[in-house]
Amino acid sequence: MVSLEVYQEQFHKLKEIEDGKDGLIEKLFLRIKEVENSLTETKLHLEREQDTAKLYQSKFSDLQMHIGRIEERIDANGFVSVLIDGDCMTFCDDLIKCSQQGGLEAVHRLRTQASEYISKELGLPSQTSIRVRIYVNKKGLASAYCYNGILDSADDLDMFVRGFNMGHTMCDFVDAGDGKECADSKLKECFSRDMVDVQCRVIIFGGSADNGYARLLQPYVGDHAKSSRIILLEGPPFAKELAVLKDKFLVMHLPGLFRNTKLPARRVSFSKTPPLVSNPNIPSYTATIASSVDTDTIGAEEACEHFVSVPASMSSTVLRNSKGQRLDAVISPPRSLVNMMRNMKHCNMFHILGECPYDQCSFLHGARLDKKGIEARRFISRYAPCSSKLKCQDERCLLGHQCPEKMCAKTGKGCRFTKEMHNVDRS
Repeated sequence: MVSLEVYQEQFHKLKEIEDGKDGLIEKLFLRIKEVENSLTETKLHLEREQDTAKLYQSKFSDLQMHIGRIEERIDANGFVSVLIDGDCMTFCDDLIKCSQQGGLEAVHRLRTQASEYISKELGLPSQTSIRVRIYVNKKGLASAYCYNGILDSADDLDMFVRGFNMGHTMCDFVDAGDGKECADSKLKECFSRDMVDVQCRVIIFGGSADNGYARLLQPYVGDHAKSSRIILLEGPPFAKELAVLKDKFLVMHLPGLFRNTKLPARRVSFSKTPPLVSNPNIPSYTATIASSVDTDTIGAEEACEHFVSVPASMSSTVLRNSKGQRLDAVISPPRSLVNMMRNMKHCNMFHILGECPYDQCSFLHGARLDKKGIEARRFISRYAPCSSKLKCQDERCLLGHQCPEKMCAKTGKGCRFTKEMHNVDRS
């Protein structure tokens, strides 16, 4: 017979097992609770992330729509900019001779051929707007046309310009002024602005005969994204520096619109030179002043061939004394300014008279000097004596008619001004 102790021992073992099972079950319940809590938190996090994703997706869609609208507006307002230096890219003679009608026809040909080119070669919509800006020194250009016998008067060019400007609302033929660099500077500024304008699809640039534009184009060589937006318009053959660059850009020809040669410009005077006459009261005018001026007085350049006599004018604006002798108006620029400017190679005709007849003048043009600067240049120019002396009747003459030194120590002893040009009566 099994003793009670044996049963008690078995009971305790079974009880331990049961107690272990209960503990395990409790642990499982706790673990399940932790997992459930974690799952709940994960679901909440996921829901928040989903809400955020939906928000960003909505914003992204809105931005895409906004960008789309911007691109549509850019495309709708996109344009092709045609920039032309009218001083070196001159229209064909037949157009110029047709006056106002020629200007209208020039606009029509330019816009039509440009539209066909951008549609065929670049794939741009044929309805893309074309904006044309032509900058010129109109006074100088009219003079060149008249000198070459293409026009009879400057008014004829005015009529051509009027017709051109009437031809289309986006086409402008602009007189940039009579400074040598006026048209260039305006054209370069327009070019730079158009290059950063996202609405400007392409620039058609016409300035093939001017080497100065090589420096404008050089920075875009090798940058395909930018160089592909530049088209060089060829009229006269490309100048040397531009000829080196032209293969880096598209080149466009517009037959029947621009001359294929430069328009020769008169290099001596904008007016017709009067014939030589025997009357001693009417002087003959030499083309250049070959002698030099004392270097202790003014710079040597003041007496070079830069001085070109302008044909005589019988205007009463010439200052004379009671004897009818030519006088130079009294001017007193600051000596310090004269000393500073005498070695500067300013073009006297450009800065004083406002125009230079030279096609390729080697002297400084740029922005005209101010009033004091012009006065100083005029003072300096008078140190070269006028060959007509006291009989000069040219109101535009820049040379000296009396010795500018009030107390000249060289009278009759080496002064370049003759004796009669000293101590002239000013009454």
